[in-house]
Amino acid sequence: MTATVKDEIAGARTAKNTRGTRSYTRAWRVISDAQADDAYTVGSAAGLPSIGTTHPSDAAAYCFDLDVQNDEPWTGWTVTASYSDERTIDAADPTNDEVLIDWSSEIYQEVVYFDTSGNAVLNSAGDYFVDPVPTRDATHLVARIRANVSSVPSYILSLQNTLNNGAVTIGGLAVATGLARVCRFQIGSRQLRNAVTFYPFSFEVHIHADGWVLQPLDCGFRKLVSGSLEQIKDGNGDEVTQPALLDGSGGVLASPGPATAVFGSFNIYPSADLTTMPGIS
Repeated sequence: MTATVKDEIAGARTAKNTRGTRSYTRAWRVISDAQADDAYTVGSAAGLPSIGTTHPSDAAAYCFDLDVQNDEPWTGWTVTASYSDERTIDAADPTNDEVLIDWSSEIYQEVVYFDTSGNAVLNSAGDYFVDPVPTRDATHLVARIRANVSSVPSYILSLQNTLNNGAVTIGGLAVATGLARVCRFQIGSRQLRNAVTFYPFSFEVHIHADGWVLQPLDCGFRKLVSGSLEQIKDGNGDEVTQPALLDGSGGVLASPGPATAVFGSFNIYPSADLTTMPGIS
């Protein structure tokens, strides 16, 4: 059983440029010599492009689709190849395909202690708001990285919610140490291209301009006295009904106020070398 490429159909050649993305189609007439020949046999005929083959006139465009149609009683077939430069792919090894990066932003709520002029956000009596704590909409940048991998990466167990321990570059954007956090790993179903097995892999990098160190206001209802905790009391000897400002060492601030308020500093995410991951260098 043999399928033979007769010729390329010149009138089937098309080209399109959509917002800078170039795409093409080409088609061939293929003749089979046995009624048992199927679309796989015909689509594999010598002389036809395979997935990943470059376009003859545009080396940046790769074949991403082959459409095989039997349009005459079992002998005559038309094979149409579609090309695009939207993503560079590797015919021999799908894990060498171009890494794609999409950018977006994510809105979240953050606690507000100071306004845009640096003034403390206080009630009319000069105390911090406690219930509810004032918040505002804030945003951080999100890079979604997509690549192909030959197997499920072992680092998806160890790098979830991990920060960059050194400066990195993502899609040409320089990101300083501790600002990037990787999360939301996704592994797609196993795929096969030209007898090579691979898995579509994606993850997100959340980039926070102020870093990911937790900095809560140091305040509470108890204080440390000689290593023991005691309830904080007001000038009348009554237990305070709102958290008192602390001095960073467990004691009550001698002159509490916005200018003397102390904020803690806690590293709540691990850090590691993220340049082992695709799209991060």
